[in-house]
Amino acid sequence: MRQLDQRLSSSVHGWRLGALDYALAVPGMLFGSYVMPLLIVALGVWLGWRFGAVATMSALTTLAITNPLKHLIGRARPEPLEAPRALKLRKLVNNPAFPSGDSAQAGTVVVLLMLLGPLDWPASATFLPLIPLTMFSRVYFGAHWWGDTAAGALIGAAVAFAYGHWFAVFAAG
Repeated sequence: MRQLDQRLSSSVHGWRLGALDYALAVPGMLFGSYVMPLLIVALGVWLGWRFGAVATMSALTTLAITNPLKHLIGRARPEPLEAPRALKLRKLVNNPAFPSGDSAQAGTVVVLLMLLGPLDWPASATFLPLIPLTMFSRVYFGAHWWGDTAAGALIGAAVAFAYGHWFAVFAAG
């Protein structure tokens, strides 16, 4: 499994997308540790304090799961990238790779937007592409292997489903 993961990831590491690097940086940075708190505050202002509270609890729970797992598992990040990048985002990360915290946060926020956000189903599914875009961005910039991002997204989605269900039950009662 690890060989397949590395082979799939290495092919993306070899791509050169030039100016598209700037566009690809957005989904990865949007759910990163620097921008994520601002995103949650903005969503809370837009969608109300209850959504902001559920998003904050979900994000903190996701961090409480992914950060210890990173150090427990200790999987190394990809080194070096086969192709140069216009943005050197890989230099910003130095902790272990598995699971991807940014992909986990993308899974958390997107699932919460789908469950509790402003749009009803199926229109709420328009948020869904943010998860694979974030996953691709993290692999493309050499911060993760594909397996790291898949595990992170699953963890984030599971946390969001749990909190989304809890909030729905709490709000109804």
